[in-house]
Amino acid sequence: MRKLIFVSALVVAGVGLVLATRGKPGKPPVPTAARAPVVRHDGPPNASALQPATQARVDSAPEKKEWTAKFHASNDYLKFINEALPAAKDGDGRAAWYIGRALQSCLIVMKEYHGSPDPEAQLQQELTSMHAEQWVRDQREQKTRRCLGLAREGAPDGESSAYWYAQALAAGDPLAQEDTAARALADISVDLQMSGETKAAKLKIVQDNLKAVIESGDVEALYRAGNLLANPRTTDDTMRGFALALAACNMGRDCSADNPDNLFYGCKFSGTCPPNADYAYFLQQSLGQDGYAQLYALAQQVEQSVRAGNYQTVLASLKIDRHP
Repeated sequence: MRKLIFVSALVVAGVGLVLATRGKPGKPPVPTAARAPVVRHDGPPNASALQPATQARVDSAPEKKEWTAKFHASNDYLKFINEALPAAKDGDGRAAWYIGRALQSCLIVMKEYHGSPDPEAQLQQELTSMHAEQWVRDQREQKTRRCLGLAREGAPDGESSAYWYAQALAAGDPLAQEDTAARALADISVDLQMSGETKAAKLKIVQDNLKAVIESGDVEALYRAGNLLANPRTTDDTMRGFALALAACNMGRDCSADNPDNLFYGCKFSGTCPPNADYAYFLQQSLGQDGYAQLYALAQQVEQSVRAGNYQTVLASLKIDRHP
């Protein structure tokens, strides 16, 4: 698996980055597990018969894609949250999820700029004092400006990011389910004195929530779950996780360097990767032509199984066989 060192490093860094944005102690706790409705079939599924309905279920979900697009396009998270609040309060888990994301990503800015008499002057001073390339300063300015409204007025309704993540999980949103699985794995990793009984309970949380993610067919959640399971600290067979993530890309998830949710997003600004670089590009660079061909074939099998509703086939190949 040495050929996967580069991509694995991205995964590990990403898991660390994501886990760093989980709720803080004292925040409302996120429920430990949630299960999406399970689609069951009597007998072997007829792939051709199931394909149209499952295809629509995997690729459409327009309301989920809409909130993803609005979140990424927003240059004012206060405005975004106010727009998403009605839907989130009405039970839209994806809207709630992105409200949580907005609040979490703005924590530092909200703390440092709250009550500032001149936020613009403070921002310019910060940018001037940065010893970094221009593209890094540009990104910092963009991220800070998105949060200035929240720093000035605070979170609408006064709720925390943890509260909205919990609402997303209660609504059965797959991103919240993947997040819950990641949290449980992180708990196991950091608590070396954890009892066998507690560890078993945590692993069940992981398995239940990953099962719900697979059965949802949600490409955003599938991609995240794939990278979680491609972490060499989680499994000895990282190829299965990479195949799941790549399958999500093939099913319509934006895996290009234009997507801010991708760890390699900054490479197009720094000029360290081609303009059209995507997840597949980095896998090819790490695996070589033959290795990538094998991975792609495996990803096609995963995609076909998800589209056909053969969830057990996918789940059976995703093993969590490494943990402290």
